[in-house]
Amino acid sequence: MDKKIIKKGFAEIQVRASGMLQKHKFNLKKEKSAFGEYYLLEIEAPISLSELMRIANEVDLPVRSLTGFFFPNGKSPKDFPVKK
Repeated sequence: MDKKIIKKGFAEIQVRASGMLQKHKFNLKKEKSAFGEYYLLEIEAPISLSELMRIANEVDLPVRSLTGFFFPNGKSPKDFPVKK
């Protein structure tokens, strides 16, 4: 989990959409689960599933878009707790 993203509250990530590289802004959100609150990156734009999986593994944070919701490989909400 990148502490810079948590401090800024967003991440700008290059995404391949329609064959072009585009820079999108992902906002940091808090989500509730059975394990407590955890961080995730969210964007309102539809992004392909393969790109969402790549982004989740690259930044080591869960990612949500209109097309889906992905955690990094082998991780669950309890791996991204919100520190109080």
